[in-house]
Amino acid sequence: MPPTMSSLFDPAALAVVVLGTVIATLARCGLADFREALGAGARLLRGGFAGEANRKALAQAAGAIQRDGPRRADPPLPPDPALAAMVAAYLRHGALDTLAGLRRADRAIAEERRYAAVQVFTCAGELAPVFGLIGTLYGLTQLAPAGDGVSASATIMTAVSTAVLTSLYGALIAHLVCFPLASAIERRGLSDEAAREALADWFVVQTGGAEAAALARRARLRGVA
Repeated sequence: MPPTMSSLFDPAALAVVVLGTVIATLARCGLADFREALGAGARLLRGGFAGEANRKALAQAAGAIQRDGPRRADPPLPPDPALAAMVAAYLRHGALDTLAGLRRADRAIAEERRYAAVQVFTCAGELAPVFGLIGTLYGLTQLAPAGDGVSASATIMTAVSTAVLTSLYGALIAHLVCFPLASAIERRGLSDEAAREALADWFVVQTGGAEAAALARRARLRGVA
């Protein structure tokens, strides 16, 4: 590592900022929201909404419903939990009226979870510079008289370096990690919800046509009888 880069790495200063930010964020936001934020960050790395896989699963489900009816159809459920719950609810009840409330509830839950995750990273972004300043004050407290065998200039340089680096770490963690993660989670959540809603609307249209055809067939049978 080049000397100029190695001089910018201070494990003690970094630990003060990171641990302080994590503990303060956990205390302010709570364990449940903190875990939700970690999960949302992990989902960013795994990729977004699996549009193709869910589209195929919904097409298979719609085809099975049109062919066998909702009571007898047994198609594989989509990988997305919200879409899987919607399909399962329709197969169980056989009526589109039950889906509207279920979809509203799923959207509300997804929005609440997204908001909690965004708030946690936003809070961490606000607290990181604060602990950078706290680290700066800690570094300044090290400007004590040097002990035997330690030059005063070396003590002063170490203390000033820690003081400056903690402020730098606080700003970098806030603006290169926390705030970008909050924005990325918000964008990914809105994008996934839009894709999910488009597929759900398509499924409702397909099953609505099948439901109307089934009602028409039953009406004709009653007329013949």
